[in-house]
Amino acid sequence: MEHARVLRRAQFGALFMLLLLIIAGTGTAEDITVARVNGVAIPARELEEAIDLLIPRAVFHGNVSAETRGEFRERALDDVIVRELQHQDARARGLKPDRQTVRQEMEKVRDRYPSKAEYRKALVQSGYTEETLKVRFERDSLVKAVIAAVVTGPSRVNDAELREYYDRNAGAFTKPETARLRIISARDEKKAKDALALVKAGEDFGSIAARMSEDSYRIKGGDIGFIHRGRIYPALEDAAFRMKAGEVSDPILAEGSWFIVRVEERQPGRQIPFDEAKGKLKQDLEKKRTTELSEKWIAALREKAVIEIVLPKATGQNQGQ
Repeated sequence: MEHARVLRRAQFGALFMLLLLIIAGTGTAEDITVARVNGVAIPARELEEAIDLLIPRAVFHGNVSAETRGEFRERALDDVIVRELQHQDARARGLKPDRQTVRQEMEKVRDRYPSKAEYRKALVQSGYTEETLKVRFERDSLVKAVIAAVVTGPSRVNDAELREYYDRNAGAFTKPETARLRIISARDEKKAKDALALVKAGEDFGSIAARMSEDSYRIKGGDIGFIHRGRIYPALEDAAFRMKAGEVSDPILAEGSWFIVRVEERQPGRQIPFDEAKGKLKQDLEKKRTTELSEKWIAALREKAVIEIVLPKATGQNQGQ
């Protein structure tokens, strides 16, 4: 989703640069332009880095074919374009990179190597100098800052807003009546009746289910856990919610099989208190706000931008998005 990709860009540079400099033998992409965003060139190297970020880690260190990399190309190109839009917006807003964070990130990279010589060698292999590496970290810092200012900060919900939302939608914060059930199933009615006879004779229901039941719950002694209405076959549900804890049904025919149901425990429906609902409600509302603000922000940046795709196989030219 767009908002997830927007937020992921806040981690883009620092995480990838560590990976980039750690991997031995990393080459540099040809220094050509793949796109221009409001006149600012996007080099092929940044596109290749973005593709590396998208390739699953399981295959990252293996031999990745050109075809596989190509599958991620369009999405990666969109990522670097949006990242440049965010960077330009940060500068337009007068935001400044966090110098301390940039310094710390530079130190983290240096500390990955046993000597300055190894560090300089890795820089050369990656195609970076200390200055261009610093510029990348400064850009990352600006992108994080503008995301915090435009998206994550305004997305936060305070307790008063949470309480107001809860009170207006109290009916949504309920837990339905539930019952914890064990079942024994059999395709043959006689087998089901034989199992029921053993239950009535006093043998443990779970033991009978483990030995005689014909469904996957047999390994759990027939225990299917807590269920609410709408989760099992209607015939079984009707029986389950009529019985009290400890009661066992007669064989019930449902979907071509015979079932015996035992109610282990019943829990009535209840209103979820605000304090109990608060944590998830905050998470859900902030996620919703994040999505809305991210999509609106990126759409506005695209609308007023001049984006030119200059990849060899690109079909669009001077795409104002």
